[in-house]
Amino acid sequence: MADFNGQIYTEIQPFASNSSNLANMSYGWRGNYLKSASTNLRYQISWNGLNENQEPSKANFSSGSGDVINIIFRVYATTQFPYPVATSDWDLVGEIRKSRDIANRNYSNNLIDATGQRFTVDISKLCQDLLSYSLVPIKKGTWQSSKWGGMNGGVSKNDNVATTISNYNVTPNGTYRHIKVTAIPEVILANGTIEESSSGLVSFNTIAVINSVAQYEKNDIYYNTRYIIQKSLANANFPRGFLSFCPNYTQTTVSPFLKQVREDEEAEWLYWYQRNMGIGASPGIPNQQTTTARLKCISYLANGTTQNTFYLSDFNSNLDKETVSNLSVFKLRQERMCVQNVSPVYINANAQDDAGNSLTGQIDSSTSYYKASLENINAEDNLVTDGNFPLGTTAWSFGGGWSLGVGVAEALNVNGSYMVQSINFTNTKTYKIQFTISNYLSGEVRIRFSGGAGFISTYYVSGNNTHILYLQSIGNTVFRFQGQNNFTASITNISIQESPVTIRTTEFRYFKIDRETANIPYGFVRFHWLNRLGAVDSYTAKRNVVESLSVSKSTIETNSADRTWYQDDQLAGGAAVDPVNYISNTMRGGNIYKGGREVLGVNAERLNSVFTEPLNKQTADWLEEIVTSPNVWIEMDTDATKRGNTVNPFQRPSTKEYIPVIITNSEVQTLNQEEGLVKFNIEYTLSHKVQTQSN
Repeated sequence: MADFNGQIYTEIQPFASNSSNLANMSYGWRGNYLKSASTNLRYQISWNGLNENQEPSKANFSSGSGDVINIIFRVYATTQFPYPVATSDWDLVGEIRKSRDIANRNYSNNLIDATGQRFTVDISKLCQDLLSYSLVPIKKGTWQSSKWGGMNGGVSKNDNVATTISNYNVTPNGTYRHIKVTAIPEVILANGTIEESSSGLVSFNTIAVINSVAQYEKNDIYYNTRYIIQKSLANANFPRGFLSFCPNYTQTTVSPFLKQVREDEEAEWLYWYQRNMGIGASPGIPNQQTTTARLKCISYLANGTTQNTFYLSDFNSNLDKETVSNLSVFKLRQERMCVQNVSPVYINANAQDDAGNSLTGQIDSSTSYYKASLENINAEDNLVTDGNFPLGTTAWSFGGGWSLGVGVAEALNVNGSYMVQSINFTNTKTYKIQFTISNYLSGEVRIRFSGGAGFISTYYVSGNNTHILYLQSIGNTVFRFQGQNNFTASITNISIQESPVTIRTTEFRYFKIDRETANIPYGFVRFHWLNRLGAVDSYTAKRNVVESLSVSKSTIETNSADRTWYQDDQLAGGAAVDPVNYISNTMRGGNIYKGGREVLGVNAERLNSVFTEPLNKQTADWLEEIVTSPNVWIEMDTDATKRGNTVNPFQRPSTKEYIPVIITNSEVQTLNQEEGLVKFNIEYTLSHKVQTQSN
């Protein structure tokens, strides 16, 4: 095995630290970990064994080392995080053998005098081929997993294994990939052959890529502050946005644009890239980690008065958690794409209160608009020991009627007695107390702190639920549950945290309830499309719906029936033909139902068009994405779409389905200075052509 002369270094790459060679090019802007696959993704190795004005040669091979003739770049991809430890567990998606770059000439003397040699590749095309989209089924809260996504685009896999759930027809999430690139030299040996070096393997920094496109003259491609959701507070300088150019976003309480949604809509999506969570950077420190992650939604009346506050957290099922100090927390690094349904129908069926209990009817006939933002609650240590009551715990003292059950504390006809644990509370600090009541039959319970300066108490609560109470300490040392009025129930999952910190980690997104009555039977057209940030956007077009059918036919000229001689119903001699002797109803001379020009094949497609509402320039710029997107769908509710819901309501909870369409517009007008507002006429045809019979 051969080695190489000199040393190799990483230089240009998409993401690096301030101590890297990349800092010499772009010191203040190296942190763009999340990249668009449609921008340059250059990786460069420099080798100091020769300068740019020198040629590698077999004559330089000595003592087992030779000149570098090529660099082999290997590109790996995964949607898994934590990243696979072994390189073999990544997907190898490309291998590029790169000779040295064209030499540079010095502007001052026109000489090739740069030190070292450089080997540079751009892997953006490889990354583009990996990405597509991932839809979430209509009326579902989020996709099944971040790693595998929901309904992915790209090439379909074979599906011929007769099993209920196949392990063979699944593709990775189409919205993102983690990309790992390695590089190793190839050396020219003394005999002129080329061999991969036995040492010198270099790994570049891992990045994430998404299927976004940036308009060269318009869009920023530095996503670090704009589209990477992190552990810090969102603000005007660090907007931390959802993946949509829809102009319904703001960092304030007032939005200049409210995206219209209808009360009967079941699919309205917010996508985002979640990089990390918590406060600090060190894993395993509980008072730096996030205990609650959720979309906070607030609905408003027409006069701007707050109506309801509610939460959505289905996306939690796709985030990694761990238990630290008896407290369930989210891991500090997540590195994945997330999505959440924020449609009115979904909200009304799945919203939660502050404690995570179910709410219904949060959007009603009085609701004018609502907003959504992502928030994290980062808590201190859980001060309670054995709040889930493991077998044999000695952390609690039980008074009359209280006892240790299996994973719960049992209360039976408790009247004034306590369940107690010693905890040293800090004077004047406010504590969040959370616990779950189940198997409730009667009575009520409250929290009391005692010791120190005396007793303080919360109000009484009852019923099967997760309860959250707050209590300010006066230097107390004892934590108590007190039952009253024959309190009979089970209690578990008890936690106490000091001063939880709530951080809004994204911008606000605003939605306006559209109450216009659909013009039945024409209805409205609900579009979804792959947007320019690699997520899915939606819009309902409502004006001048037109449907038509375009048909073309291929024909052939065939012989017509010879009507000179008709088949008689008499035999020779005049005897009648016995009807049982006829084989079919064909008749010589009488088969005039066919012949002449006949249709060989029919091609038919449905042509549709619909107009948008009048649009200002900002909204028109956003909606032009529909025309340029390679993937557009409309919602349809038909006998065909209902079948999925009937057979498997978990995977298809709605009777509506995404039906792919092709936008046929050749142009749209996004600005008209004379008329001001503009309308789009969206022309489209169904991707599935009209089925016709063969002749």
